Amino acid sequence: MIVKCIRNKREDLSPELLKSYDNNVNAQEIYMEIGQYFFVFGISFREGVPWYFIEEDDTDGYPTPWHSGLFEVVESTMPSNWCFYTKSRHMDDNFIISKEWAENPLYEDLLEEESYAIKAFQEQKKIANNEIKKFLNLKR
Repeated sequence: MIVKCIRNKREDLSPELLKSYDNNVNAQEIYMEIGQYFFVFGISFREGVPWYFIEEDDTDGYPTPWHSGLFEVVESTMPSNWCFYTKSRHMDDNFIISKEWAENPLYEDLLEEESYAIKAFQEQKKIANNEIKKFLNLKR
């Protein structure tokens, strides 16, 4: 799944989306550029609104959830290994994520910088980068 940034200011969200954004974001700066493409590593649902797990910058080391109102879905194919998941050590949200993330606490361990989680995410990033490249080549 690939999304394109279409808004990079909270003020550009509709009043309904702005409420859910403000309820879930603590003064987070948005550094994404309009037109920038991102691979979605998973989706969480907060107050019924999808939040996309994306890696805003290659140096982040892990994906973070971003409000779906900031994006347009440009490639909607979800990986075949994604599943619906409802339990997490750190979060109360519902998710659509890879089975690997659902069956292991991979995301939580990634945040805690566990080496196996870092290695697994690096592999996922390779796949993500290839998907973005393929998508951009098809657009030409």
